[in-house]
Amino acid sequence: MLRSSSAETELSEKVMTVPDGFVVRRSGGHWAIAGPTGLFLVARERDSIEHSTEHAVMAAHRLRARLAERLDIVPFVDPVVVSVSSANDNHDCAVVEPELLESFLADGPRVISEGELQLIRHHLPAVVTLIEADGGF
Repeated sequence: MLRSSSAETELSEKVMTVPDGFVVRRSGGHWAIAGPTGLFLVARERDSIEHSTEHAVMAAHRLRARLAERLDIVPFVDPVVVSVSSANDNHDCAVVEPELLESFLADGPRVISEGELQLIRHHLPAVVTLIEADGGF
């Protein structure tokens, strides 16, 4: 479980090392990340993996709904929980270990066109700010 501030700092550093072409916006213990391989809502494990994955799914839905207020087409937002104790594969969303996060986000086919990505890059900061004003993810 990633609870300590040093673990959160380590996770933040890993999130910020995504390749060029990605945009990252942090809100508390969540990161909204958009790049050619998709749109992601990354959260760290908190109380339990079950609660964390449920919360990440709801946060991803909140992000997509807010983006839909500004964009005609919004890709699916993949919720991801980062955990060192992800032994069980039956979760509501993807659970990845910290050292695998970058490859999880960056490896894979392009699913967002450059034009769509530019629009998301433009609107993502304001959308995250609105979510924070509403109480956060």
